[in-house]
Amino acid sequence: MSILALDNVSYTYKSRYQEVQAVKNASFSFQQGKVYALVGKSGSGKTTVLSLLAGLDLPSEGQVNFGNTSTRQLDRDKYRREDVAVIYQAYNLFPLLTALENVMYPLELKGIKAKEAKPQAAEMIISVGLTEEVFKRYPAMLSGGEQQR
Repeated sequence: MSILALDNVSYTYKSRYQEVQAVKNASFSFQQGKVYALVGKSGSGKTTVLSLLAGLDLPSEGQVNFGNTSTRQLDRDKYRREDVAVIYQAYNLFPLLTALENVMYPLELKGIKAKEAKPQAAEMIISVGLTEEVFKRYPAMLSGGEQQR
């Protein structure tokens, strides 16, 4: 069974002057524990598909399903907080927070107290192959690879 699926999804951006169909009748599914790549030319709808999968937008037509539930029926704030994540090409780190504080921030948004979030964030940083040396560094002091991890 798929953990996440698009079922005949279309998405149209509408402005005052034009409509652009960014995704048309897309269907595919994702199995838990597998890694997938979404590849295509610039402007082909990759970012739009990711936004739909992450619950940032709802499709104009069709369904995005998490398990057996449409994202239209989910508490999408909770879904985005607890079930999905998107890693963008631009790393979107807070420049005035240290690496450790940047990792702690989403944990604190989930209601985890800073006292508990700090060791969890430290463990996450170590688990991706970085050392304690990066904890106190600001994003500008990290390499691109370190920022991405």
